[in-house]
Amino acid sequence: MVRTPEPVDAVDAAERVAEAMIQLWRQAHLEIAPDVSDQQMRTLLVLEAGARNLTGLAREMGVGPSSATRLCDRLGQRGLIERVSAGRQVSIRLSRTGERLLEATRRHRRLLLRRALAATGTDQAVLHDALGQLCDLFAAPDLTAPDSASPAVPEGPERPPR
Repeated sequence: MVRTPEPVDAVDAAERVAEAMIQLWRQAHLEIAPDVSDQQMRTLLVLEAGARNLTGLAREMGVGPSSATRLCDRLGQRGLIERVSAGRQVSIRLSRTGERLLEATRRHRRLLLRRALAATGTDQAVLHDALGQLCDLFAAPDLTAPDSASPAVPEGPERPPR
C-alpha cells in the first residue's frame, strides 16, 4: 500500500527556520564577540541603519532613556560607537570598530551557513527559491497589519494585591 505523505505545515517549517537562524546568529555572535551582550549587539544593528539621538535610539530599542544611556556608555567604552556633537544635539553612530565587528559576525555566520549546507547535500537551487519566497512574504506590507487570529501578547505577571 502506498502512503500519501502528510501535507507540509508551512508555518511549522518557517518557525523552525526562524529558530535555526536565531541560533546561527547567536553562535556567530558568541564566537566573534562573546563579551558583547545580545542587547548591545541589537543596539549596534539599530545604529548600523544610521545615526540616532539618544531619544530615537531608546524609542527604537523599546527601552527607557536611562537604559539607552547605559548601553551607549558600555559600547562607547569598548570603542564600538561614537557620540558626535553638533551644537546641543548629540548623535550616536557606529564607530569603524563597531562596523568591523558587525562585518566579522556576518562573515562568520555565512561561513557557518556554508558549512551546514555543504554537509547536508541540500538542493541549493530549491532552497534558494524557497527561502526567497519566505523573505518575500515577510517583506509584504500587510504582514504587520493586526490580525484577529493573532494571539494577544501577555502583559506580564499580575501583581498580588497588597
